[in-house]
Amino acid sequence: MVRLERIKISDAKILRSYALLTGSLSTIEDEIRSFISFPQIDVMVAYDDDVPIAMIKIHLLDRKNCRVHLNFVIEEILSDELTFELLDKTAEYCLITKAYHKITVTISSGNMYLEEHCMELGFVQESVLADEIENDGRYEDAGLFRLLSADYRRYNACFVPFEAGVAVIKGGTDYIDGIRLYQYGAKAEEGFVLNVARQLKLVDNKGCFLDNTDGIYSLDEDEIELLPEEVSRAYIQVKKYFKKTSSSFDLNLRMPYGTDFQQKVWKAVTEIRYGSTKSYEDIAIEISGGDSRKAKNLTRAVGNACSENPLMLVIPCHRVIGKDGKLAGFSAGVEVQDYLLTFEAFSYVTAIV
Repeated sequence: MVRLERIKISDAKILRSYALLTGSLSTIEDEIRSFISFPQIDVMVAYDDDVPIAMIKIHLLDRKNCRVHLNFVIEEILSDELTFELLDKTAEYCLITKAYHKITVTISSGNMYLEEHCMELGFVQESVLADEIENDGRYEDAGLFRLLSADYRRYNACFVPFEAGVAVIKGGTDYIDGIRLYQYGAKAEEGFVLNVARQLKLVDNKGCFLDNTDGIYSLDEDEIELLPEEVSRAYIQVKKYFKKTSSSFDLNLRMPYGTDFQQKVWKAVTEIRYGSTKSYEDIAIEISGGDSRKAKNLTRAVGNACSENPLMLVIPCHRVIGKDGKLAGFSAGVEVQDYLLTFEAFSYVTAIV
């Protein structure tokens, strides 16, 4: 499996031995120092197990950290599988980890295999650059390819509107790792989600979600098919939930974080039936094995775990309320929680059986 690591001076010897950098050891070390000290370039080394297979130079193109240009120094012989994984890991790092919005890469006509893999990820050709690359003493034209956040095929976000707000779903081709609810007018807090929403014109100039005026959140069948497979499945299932034609979810999930305690809380919450509620203390009693004294000390921690829930609706923390029946602590706001509980209570009898 390919992994990326930021370049270090101690990498000089191994990069030299695999011909990713050439020259004397001291020359290579000086070159790496120049990479590290220059703020407009981020240099990563790609490893397959412990073998370096490529160096990626990520050039920052603007002061707002929105656009980057990639240069690859790749070992001469890489399998198709490794090449694709290298490109995918680089796109993931740029778009998701660093929250850049636009990636560009220059590809010569002799690198058709690289072009094909880029296009599998969602890159499109933006222009042809004349005499862009020097090769064997000659200048060659090259294609400039770009990838925007919302076009990334391996990982993406989609948006399902409902009366009180919008559900934001994130994930890859074979998993969902985030579902979050926002009220209209609330600000998208995560960089990648914000970039996708901006590209789709779903937020205002402050990054706040717009009302679903004129169905701006709707997707047609072709747009749904372009989403990563598991994200498109989640989009359809969440839409069915809000249309009251389904009361459960069948998705492949990957928890992005969670302590053992949080995992226990979320598992207990998942078992709360549609249309029902439990109190924070009820959950605390369950995970403490029925020890009511111990549960009292855990109630606040249960509330904190619910507020950190990464998969709303699937882990239905909106069904957890105060012992006195009051709504509090729901991270999307008590207005959304009240809407969901009323929605489920009203539709419980008519939900799919």
